[in-house]
Amino acid sequence: MEWATVQHLDLRHVGRGQKALQPHAAAFHPSQALVAAAIGNYIIEYDAFTGSKMSTIDIGAPVVRMSYSPTSSHAIVAILEDCTIRSCDFDTEQTFVLHSPEKRMEQISSSTEVHLALTPLQPVVFFGFHRRMSVTVVGTVEGGRAPTKIKADLKKPIVNLACHPRLPVLYVAYADGWIRAYNIHTYAVHYTLQLDNTIKLIGAGAFAFHPTLEWIFVGDRRGTLLAWDVSTERPNMIGITQVGSQPITSVAWLPMLRLLVTLSKDGTLQAWKTRVMLNPNRPPMQANFFELAAIESIDVPRILSQQGGEAVYPLPRIRTIEVHSKLNLAVLLFANMTAGDNLKNRAAYTREGRKQLFAVLQGARGSSASVLKEKLSSLGSSGILADHQLQAQLQEHHLKGHSQLTISDIARRAFLYSHFMEGHAKSAPISRLPVITVLDTKHHLKDIPVCLPFHLELNFFNKANRVLHYPVRAFYLDGVNLMAYNLCSGTDTLYKKLYISIPGNVEYHPKYMIYSKKQHLFLVVYEFSGATNEVVLYWENTDVHTANSKGSTVKGRDAAFIGPNENQFAVLDDDKTGLALYILPGLASQEVDERNEPVEQNQSVDSKVGLVQGSMQFMFETEVDRIFSTPLESTIMFASHGDQICLAKLVQGYRLSADGHYISTKAEGRKSIKLKVNEIVLQG
Repeated sequence: MEWATVQHLDLRHVGRGQKALQPHAAAFHPSQALVAAAIGNYIIEYDAFTGSKMSTIDIGAPVVRMSYSPTSSHAIVAILEDCTIRSCDFDTEQTFVLHSPEKRMEQISSSTEVHLALTPLQPVVFFGFHRRMSVTVVGTVEGGRAPTKIKADLKKPIVNLACHPRLPVLYVAYADGWIRAYNIHTYAVHYTLQLDNTIKLIGAGAFAFHPTLEWIFVGDRRGTLLAWDVSTERPNMIGITQVGSQPITSVAWLPMLRLLVTLSKDGTLQAWKTRVMLNPNRPPMQANFFELAAIESIDVPRILSQQGGEAVYPLPRIRTIEVHSKLNLAVLLFANMTAGDNLKNRAAYTREGRKQLFAVLQGARGSSASVLKEKLSSLGSSGILADHQLQAQLQEHHLKGHSQLTISDIARRAFLYSHFMEGHAKSAPISRLPVITVLDTKHHLKDIPVCLPFHLELNFFNKANRVLHYPVRAFYLDGVNLMAYNLCSGTDTLYKKLYISIPGNVEYHPKYMIYSKKQHLFLVVYEFSGATNEVVLYWENTDVHTANSKGSTVKGRDAAFIGPNENQFAVLDDDKTGLALYILPGLASQEVDERNEPVEQNQSVDSKVGLVQGSMQFMFETEVDRIFSTPLESTIMFASHGDQICLAKLVQGYRLSADGHYISTKAEGRKSIKLKVNEIVLQG
């Protein structure tokens, strides 16, 4: 998995005729695919998927901190540089002043640390300035609750605020690492999160909440990441790790990937897996709760240059990451490289980077290209030359026939290039806001829930009786559970547990689900630990008098039904070339029916599982990425990414090889669709 750019939100048009601006705040809508960016005195709302601008509102002053209101359908609550709290309603395109400071002359900047917390249970906002001794609460609607200052019961500076997304709890973080939970109605103390004196903390820099479990993730300003379980009367710490020496400024949960993302003050972005060892014989190990996820480190030049963007030199530092609470989307905000301090430090910044590069080149004399590449990548965010740029230049010279060029030569060019850029680097701000995602190149539909779509007949509106019979339920997968959503009542029920148990150290996720209405059979493809795949066969129980249905499994990475009666199914092997064809018991019953002999309609599920005939092996000429069901007799559709989509006949006895029946993947003489170089087939 890797970080990739979805698109760049273009903010260059804001404030024409004035100096160039850079976005300094952003926020995602809690449930919709909307993102708001603050630039200058404006808040601009975009569609997060298409990048289309929805609306623009002049709020009167630059935004320091903002967030969508969870109690309003389409409004943002923001703290501005003039210290006012304002509400910006995109539906009515109006702004309201919720709170004004006592001292009119008081001013803050976009880099000032202020704390903002909103709860979905009340139309109020809690806010406070860094290291103050009190919190102010005010209503988020015009004419709502009047501003009220709440004095902290602990005589310690307040360093952060957060509201629980489901419970009426306000979390107040204090400077010595204590976190106290207060009731948002009565301000009574529920509990205090604190460690013993052996672990030194200096105060929470960021909070994140698990979407379903009562877990709270806290990033401390000392670089420590903690996890607390607050589901019991006495909360206990379930995980702790040291992220680095720099303060943690952002913590966010990626719901689609079930990963935690942390951002440190120096711009280091890391992703973490959480694991719980459910062994009653051994106590849980807090140090093993967090584990670095298998995601490539973020390549900022690549993020900025993908999807029509442009790279910036020197490399900007990531200041903030904002993550959507339900989607695999995030936006990056960068430190302003045009500020006075940064202008003074730019020459020293590039000189320091060149010193590091020179030391690497000197120490890697005579080393292989792989060793030098590893040493160059260890430079991290020095911004000299990104790994993808090294590879691009190598490939370019290879295509031109300059095969003698090595990574060492390119690194030396990077050294000279950085010396040149020191005097010629553009000081313009980054006026594009990159929307990024975690891309799994092995499974492009990982973000999409695995479910069965509804297919309407194409001639529905031509029928005299336009009555559409919707199915009773919709099926989707939740881990190992086949779930059924009742379309009438809106309730979710566990339809079938496809696996009784899976070892705790094995990672798994569902990839595809195919269902045969005629055979009442589910084919569900699972991937385990990124290597092996299995297809689960589960017969739906159509007879209420029989016992629960059972299933079986076969090895394979994809599956599809074949024929008008769907009485055959094919499974694609993990090697992408082998194909196994299975015959279902329905075919045998049809043959009996043709002889006018009685057929038992409600066969037991156990007998169905046993009647699946052994596989017939086929072999593709080249690798195939996906296979799809067709209603054509003995015909399967297959797709090769970046190549073609074709139909193939599964004919027995044609060009037998040692491994089975041979299937040509050449497009000549058959119906096919030619794909472009980077085109992939997601669903059929």
